[in-house]
Amino acid sequence: MRLALGTVQFGLDYGVSNRAGEVPDDELDAILTLARKLGVDTLDTAQAYGKAEARLGMYNTADFQLINKLAPGIQAVEIATSVAGSLQRLARTRLDGLLLHRSQDASPALFEQLAELQRQGKVGKVGVSVYSPEELALWLAQGYPLELVQLPANLLDQRFLRSGWLDRLQAQGCEIHVRSLFLQGLLLMQPELRPAYFDTFGEPLARLDEWHPHLSPLHKALSLIPALPQVSRFVVGVCHAHELAAIASTYAHLHPCHDDELAALACDEPGLINPAMWSRS
Repeated sequence: MRLALGTVQFGLDYGVSNRAGEVPDDELDAILTLARKLGVDTLDTAQAYGKAEARLGMYNTADFQLINKLAPGIQAVEIATSVAGSLQRLARTRLDGLLLHRSQDASPALFEQLAELQRQGKVGKVGVSVYSPEELALWLAQGYPLELVQLPANLLDQRFLRSGWLDRLQAQGCEIHVRSLFLQGLLLMQPELRPAYFDTFGEPLARLDEWHPHLSPLHKALSLIPALPQVSRFVVGVCHAHELAAIASTYAHLHPCHDDELAALACDEPGLINPAMWSRS
């Protein structure tokens, strides 16, 4: 199973299509229970995800791999205390992966602290969450460790796929996790329900809507997965257990798409593929 469970909705009201807010306790329990049954073995969380760490710590998650991200803006002198706090909140003795949430927080001193935590057995793989190929190139040029990387990819945002970065990372032995497969839920929304902000991007969204119209938006969004064999885990977030069930069911029936079909859907408009630029009005 190459799906991983994202947990941002466990601690924040997150996602352009999210109408449910934070996941309530009974639903969180149902989601984790179903994830186990489906063979999902990885949880992705972050110190910046509100109460997500503490809420996960209320459940026995020892049978999941756990990938965490450090708080944005963290300093080297804060690393040991910060990781200790995460482990306490999560009720874990070890993080299987630990990423910088922002690449600009990297420093040699910070990675000295992470290396010490690895020696102590408290941290597994270390790496970074990046937002663009250019950011990844700068990271590697600076010589920082990269055992695990999380990056965005979806039908509209194919920058890492088309630039050859996935092959290069795999050749270097780096584990790759993909987020934003649904682009915060935008790719799952019916056209008439999209916020007015996205009217500006009618052409690329229309291409997506008209592509294989017999397929559901969910099936379309997941269709990218077979084209990315280099990726170990695709992080998906849900608010309800039935959403996870639908994702897993669709995932089990995917078929490879032709590269030229996928390439025709790619969009380079930052205002569309970068949620940080979206207007929330």
